[in-house]
Amino acid sequence: MTQDTIIGDLTSLGLTKNEAKAYHSLVKLGRSSARAIAGESGIPRSKVYETLDLLEKRGIIKKVTGSEPTLFDPAPVDAALDHLEEKVTSSATSARKLLKGLQSLRGTEAKEFAWAVEGMDQVIVGLRTAIEKSQQYVYIASAAPHLLSHLRGAFSGAKNRGVVIELFTTTPGSKIVPGIEHYLKVTIAMPSKDLLIESFKGIFQTPPLDADEWEPSRMMIMNVDGRESIGVFLPGDDTSQPWALHIRSRLVVLIQWQVVKTVLSSVETIIQNKMF
Repeated sequence: MTQDTIIGDLTSLGLTKNEAKAYHSLVKLGRSSARAIAGESGIPRSKVYETLDLLEKRGIIKKVTGSEPTLFDPAPVDAALDHLEEKVTSSATSARKLLKGLQSLRGTEAKEFAWAVEGMDQVIVGLRTAIEKSQQYVYIASAAPHLLSHLRGAFSGAKNRGVVIELFTTTPGSKIVPGIEHYLKVTIAMPSKDLLIESFKGIFQTPPLDADEWEPSRMMIMNVDGRESIGVFLPGDDTSQPWALHIRSRLVVLIQWQVVKTVLSSVETIIQNKMF
């Protein structure tokens, strides 16, 4: 794990970037002076005392009594991170209650027929929202189910409501997402990437499209209660963002599944039995 990743994770727990750098450096150095922490972390000397004071108020570092110059000790990592995580959870619970109250006062709003989102966070929130509204079933077809690791909480809630959740894939979920079978049924039946590309030859030819530029094995289709369908497209490299297309129309959803059945020829019977 790189330093940037650690700093990013700490900021997600409510620390500022300078606070995250200071705590990270103090854990690395052990008992240290502000000067040493500034040198290790890169925090300007003019900001380091202010930063350490804020960390002390958060309870995750402490001053060493009677030391000269003043030395600082980090709280044990488990205790510090548990403390920060509990505060984030408490804040989220409070904000959820207040915001849901405001949401309920808005009344009925017009719903979009279809829309697209871009970026991993937007894709994940869109999938989670659809799953949390499910009442009967969630069916997923994907050769890249690792994305589902971000949706455990939504799957757990849906399962507790009695929602049937099934994944059709080429790879056992336990090998990509450990423990995924706890939330959903996994059926290993999807065709290979080569078969998918073979099925799309017509699209590749009209207009001309190089199969190497398109990764059908990085697609995921999710159908929720037959009323909303989500197509997720994951890029093959870091030069582009993942994106998703949401369709909220029973007619279009059924038509889309006809397309899915054509492409995923080896699982046509399975999907047909589940959907119709």
